[in-house]
Amino acid sequence: MRLTYDQHAFIFWLVLLAAVLAVGIWTWRVNRFAQHVEARLDSIFRESGNENTARVLAEYLNTVQSTAQSVARMQEQHEGIVRIMPTVIRHVGLVRFSPFHDTGSDQSFALALLDGHRDGIVITALHSRTDSRLYAKPVKRGDSSYSLTPEERDAMERALGGDQAVPATHQA
Repeated sequence: MRLTYDQHAFIFWLVLLAAVLAVGIWTWRVNRFAQHVEARLDSIFRESGNENTARVLAEYLNTVQSTAQSVARMQEQHEGIVRIMPTVIRHVGLVRFSPFHDTGSDQSFALALLDGHRDGIVITALHSRTDSRLYAKPVKRGDSSYSLTPEERDAMERALGGDQAVPATHQA
């Protein structure tokens, strides 16, 4: 073994020197890169008026975490709203009309209030010179177990997105 070392000692020391030089150059480059990154961070944080980079980063992290918690709360609220949306009144249709010949100006009306499943109610108010009447009819899946007047059907159509520009001038 000693004979092999004696024959190749020069090559061994040359390889060892090259390895030490390579590690030294690598260390120098890593240190230079770290200094460059630190200088860039310092210039960024110097503009914010803070000298303590670690404190600024900690504050930023707290802000990010707080924002993430707020977004999570809003997501939960949004999901709750999405769950109940089909059951809230979201379709409204109104038709004004004059059902009697002795009254003027469309004082009577039919009002349809429907949810996302087309369930709800149609309220009809009939006004004459001598009295007023109010009727309420349940609606299930866009239809009622009670017979609906043309004005009530028109109110339902308007509520569900039918022609809303046509004025109702029905005579009963």
